[in-house]
Amino acid sequence: MIDDLQEAFHEMVTTSDWMDNQTKAIALNKAKQMLRKVAYPDFVLDDAKLDDYYSGISVKESDSYSEMVQKLLRWLIESEFKRLIKPADRTEFSFNSADVNAYYQAMTNSINFPAAILQAPFFHHTLPRALNYGGIGAIIGHEITHGFDDNGRQFDADGNLKEWWDAEVKKKFEERIKCIINQYGKLEVPGTGLKVNGKLTQGENIADNGGVKQAFRAYKNYLRKHGEEKRIKGLEEYNNEQIFFLGYALIWCGHATHDAMINLLLTDSHSPENFRVNQVLANQPEFATAFQCAVGTPMNPVERCAVW
Repeated sequence: MIDDLQEAFHEMVTTSDWMDNQTKAIALNKAKQMLRKVAYPDFVLDDAKLDDYYSGISVKESDSYSEMVQKLLRWLIESEFKRLIKPADRTEFSFNSADVNAYYQAMTNSINFPAAILQAPFFHHTLPRALNYGGIGAIIGHEITHGFDDNGRQFDADGNLKEWWDAEVKKKFEERIKCIINQYGKLEVPGTGLKVNGKLTQGENIADNGGVKQAFRAYKNYLRKHGEEKRIKGLEEYNNEQIFFLGYALIWCGHATHDAMINLLLTDSHSPENFRVNQVLANQPEFATAFQCAVGTPMNPVERCAVW
């Protein structure tokens, strides 16, 4: 599926009308060089390698709980210091596999998907492809897009801080970002008296919009290669494209208390879940087509914003 999303991103960059050919080539190379870290490092399945990894820890049955914790912390700190005298290893896993999350790391140019996120509603091998592409597919696209958002674009394919954008292309990019900032900055959360901080959330909003766009393109490519999927029993009134968008909305189901929502609006770089669905999909003309939304309605606005 990552290959499918990478292919979709390649198509999006290639067909973009605001980038020059040189910047496109560098962007495509960066996307191609992205490391993929999925589930957990391979060594955890090898007993010998696992024993070697923890060889610096000597824990006895007679040790108290506090003694064990102290030994583990000492080993961890010593391991971190040893890394300082070794060459940087871009392939090293630095996330908790039990974390239901996903990450893009600019300094390693890597997309990271812990094992815990590879489950429903994001992904399951028995689910229709429409739901998997709308779920984990959009997450994959989200992380790929982070490599080319307001922060990620400042790093090259090797994770080095470097300006590789043509000045004119950078100007056009910033104009597109401004559209996103202003659009989200007008969204008010009922009952809070607050609006979304468009500047604070710009990177995540760019990734949300680019991610679902990539995922939908990847899913359409899949359908062209393999044909239409059977409709879901009990949901026969929804076609493949509609199920894709419903699958995307499903992953953002959530609830926050009044105080938690205010804290989120003031400090979180992510927009509230309802805007991660409605505003993102309002920016996708394919959504309006799939659900036949009338022009000028909230989900088919006359003006949209798109960076990628």
